[in-house]
Amino acid sequence: MLLMISIVVNITLMITGSSPHEHATKQEILEAFSKKIELIFWTLVTLVLSFLPDYIEKRRHIHLPHLLEIIIVVFIFAGIFLSVRFDLYYQVFWWDDLLHILSGVIIGFIGFIIIYKINGRYCMNISPLLVAVFAFSFAVTMGVIWEIFEFAMDALLGTTMQSWDLPETTFMMGKPFQGSGLRDTMSDLIVNSIGALFTSVICYFLYKKDKKKTLAMMHEIFPDE
Repeated sequence: MLLMISIVVNITLMITGSSPHEHATKQEILEAFSKKIELIFWTLVTLVLSFLPDYIEKRRHIHLPHLLEIIIVVFIFAGIFLSVRFDLYYQVFWWDDLLHILSGVIIGFIGFIIIYKINGRYCMNISPLLVAVFAFSFAVTMGVIWEIFEFAMDALLGTTMQSWDLPETTFMMGKPFQGSGLRDTMSDLIVNSIGALFTSVICYFLYKKDKKKTLAMMHEIFPDE
């Protein structure tokens, strides 16, 4: 409800907000209008995706842990709505890295859930190292697919998802001669891998130290298994 209220309030502010000054050029008016339309679009996307965990639980009979569900919803709200509304990708230099680390952590746990879904009804007598490697590989693969998507959007639609237009003085990994687009992509993959590694280590010790308790938790997520 708080997410919905926040979104409704911000839509209202965007619609009734200040307009370009009376001497604004046609280009400035079009840019201001396009910005409002873009914000409204991403606001609605955030609203729809905020119900994704609930949809998964009801339609797919999957009971996500409350903590994971809250983290996913907050991640969606912060990664889409807050980022666009307050231009955080450009205003806060570590914001993009933070989101990619969190995505690595979240998708790593999802990978752990997937490997149980695949093997749960048969046998989970598998190596804890294999579980950890799968969780890590799944999260890193999703990160790579996202970077391919960003590249495709920039190449086909002329967007700047890879931050290739940033000044050379922007604080980023790597060296200025490598270009901001490459540095942005590689830093995203690196921090995503760090988040995935964090999750895979947790999954390894959870499964190795207390396999029975871990499988009981997985059975709560998939009660029909």
